[in-house]
Amino acid sequence: MILLNDRISVPTSRKLTDAGQMHVPCAFARTGSQLYTAGQLGLTNRDAKEIVTVWRDEADVFAEDSLESFRSAPVTIGHPKDADGKSIAVSADNSKELQVGMLEGMPVRDEDTLGGTLILTAKEAIDALEDGTQELSAGYLCDIEEVEGKLFQRNIRANHIAIVAKGRAGSSCRISDEAIDLADEAVLADAGVEVKIKEEVKKTFTADEFDAQVALVTDAEAQLALADVKISELQGSLEEREALLSDAKEELAAAKVAAKEGVVERCEAIENARLVADMRDVADKSVSEIHRMVVADQMPTKDLEGKSDDFVAAIFEMLVDAAKGETPMSKLMAKEASDIIVDSKPELSLSEKARARSVARNSK
Repeated sequence: MILLNDRISVPTSRKLTDAGQMHVPCAFARTGSQLYTAGQLGLTNRDAKEIVTVWRDEADVFAEDSLESFRSAPVTIGHPKDADGKSIAVSADNSKELQVGMLEGMPVRDEDTLGGTLILTAKEAIDALEDGTQELSAGYLCDIEEVEGKLFQRNIRANHIAIVAKGRAGSSCRISDEAIDLADEAVLADAGVEVKIKEEVKKTFTADEFDAQVALVTDAEAQLALADVKISELQGSLEEREALLSDAKEELAAAKVAAKEGVVERCEAIENARLVADMRDVADKSVSEIHRMVVADQMPTKDLEGKSDDFVAAIFEMLVDAAKGETPMSKLMAKEASDIIVDSKPELSLSEKARARSVARNSK
């Protein structure tokens, strides 16, 4: 693992307590891309002064074990270094000399940044902020993993949060030990770093401008991914709507048939209500209501409370039949009348026919 640092400006909303402590709301890490030299990353297969972009995914920055490592992280003034200028970690052995405060409890997430509240207990730390030292830098260990040509930070583990004068890439969240401004050619020359810019661009970006461009590209990629998801959702929604439309058409066709049948039944009920009880003000009533009104009118002593619609409809039909002069007996007699069998006489022979004619002549 390698030791790296993030930077971000310290907000001006600070509070001094009666005990002489300063409470400082802050943010000290974010997702996105950061710039390093290959030497800082320990990349032995590249020139140590080559500038390299490293990506920090949301899943790594806000991983539970990563957040837990920042719990009550110690605060220092500058990143601790040994006599040879090499970065060192804050430990129980040196915290008494190095620590000037701590992060209050667990860090919190605010969109793409990680922050919390610093509790500064040492006068030199409070004075540093009051005198204009406006940046914080989170020192931590992490692994560098290469995936399809891109470098990613993995397994982020916090060590300390340092108060620093200037971050390498300005006042937003940065990862760096030294101040390297991409717009400062003198600094680049001193560091021996060669920045190659495409001929068609011919522009040198400041660190903030560079990160802004990276953010735009990242946002564009995210928007494209979101658009793909939306298109997929719309396609699925369209198929669902087509299925619903097909079902609706079938239901409409069935409703039309039912409505036609209902109109015929309703017209018959209204006509029969007029026939049986001379009721004419029933146009706004349902078929079952018409049945009950007619039965109640013609059979006032009949208790219809709790009776089913089918029961009432059967009585209604009996009343209609009676009004038309059709009783069960009359219906039976009419049927029998239509079924009368006429007996036929046997055919006479020729001799019998001749005899009959002779009898008829003699009778005259």
